[in-house]
Amino acid sequence: MLLALLAFGLNDALPLKLYPVLVNASLLAIFLLSLWFPPPIVERIARSQVPDLSHAAVMYTGKVTRAWCVFFGGNALLALWTAVWCSDRVWFLYNGIIAYALAGLMFAGEWLARRHVLRGNYR
Repeated sequence: MLLALLAFGLNDALPLKLYPVLVNASLLAIFLLSLWFPPPIVERIARSQVPDLSHAAVMYTGKVTRAWCVFFGGNALLALWTAVWCSDRVWFLYNGIIAYALAGLMFAGEWLARRHVLRGNYR
């Protein structure tokens, strides 16, 4: 809401274009904080489905949490770059299409990796 008010008050779209930066930075903060104050967020999600995770599964969830930190950090930087230095068209293309496709690929890749890495190691 603050970004919308700034955009309206300044008569400038930049604050609105910073919304994806804010979302990704917030997710990065949540995932990073969960590494500092365990259990990591991915482990919490996994335990909601399988309360008794194996040691291998717990180690894997920490690695996945770190991978999401890298993703959110990179995505925040790219979103910032497109907001500040790129045209509206490039900003929309990245933040409205490419970033979602990358997140989908990350989810799918992690799902496939989890099936391979943790085969039989959930409990």
